Amino acid sequence: MNNFKLAAGSRVKYGCISTSLYPIFRHGIALETVRHGFEQEPATAMQPGVMVGELMAYFSACAAFCNGTSALHHKYQDILGKFVSALQDKHGEKPVMPELEVIASEAGLPVILEIELGEDCVLAADDNFVPADQAEKSWKLWRSGALQTENGIPASWIKKFYFPRLLDYRDVGTSRSPRVLEQTTDSALMVGGLMQSWHKDTPADLLTAFQKQYGRINFSQSHEFTETGLERFFNLNAMLDPATRLLNQMTIWQDVDALAKKQQITLG
Repeated sequence: MNNFKLAAGSRVKYGCISTSLYPIFRHGIALETVRHGFEQEPATAMQPGVMVGELMAYFSACAAFCNGTSALHHKYQDILGKFVSALQDKHGEKPVMPELEVIASEAGLPVILEIELGEDCVLAADDNFVPADQAEKSWKLWRSGALQTENGIPASWIKKFYFPRLLDYRDVGTSRSPRVLEQTTDSALMVGGLMQSWHKDTPADLLTAFQKQYGRINFSQSHEFTETGLERFFNLNAMLDPATRLLNQMTIWQDVDALAKKQQITLG
């Protein structure tokens, strides 16, 4: 029987995409939430619960983002093909395409929720790394597991959300923009999650190296998980403007794909 618990007050992270923020704010995270992953991964008999962790939260955000982006581009391939051509033809200029508005409303960007447990919670092992009866090792070594509460995670436990640096068209039209480099660094965190999952690299080593190089272990941007914080996020120009939101979806997707290939990880 699994009796490993995380104590009330413990901080854990959960990865998703921005289109989930308002539903989670209103209803919390449901216990039966589907575990994010990639199609080429083998199916696992994961115990029910909400997947939380440290670096593996970035894996979840990456998987949700990549799957959502791929589905969106397949659904609207003709229009988005024209959008990509316009970006390539006039680098750094925003395409004037009114038809992007509906598409952008469906475009989610990766986010990480920081959760403070409001009570002691049983944690099941992440069987991607250890057998089902080794929950304590799953958390202490891999910082990953399935939180098993009675009704999922209430929104009141979520204190903060992190997101990547978002760009505008002036940034991509400038050589070696520091904002572009910052977004690429944010994408590297998600690839760190991929490395933990695919190569079974230990998160402590990956995060220590990232901390040493960049001085942080989170996405570079954040807001409190409040109504005001969410409004500020969705009122950023990069979220409000359809062409700019889609630009960021594409630049993050390209960064993740390029960095993953350097680690011999294929996203499909």
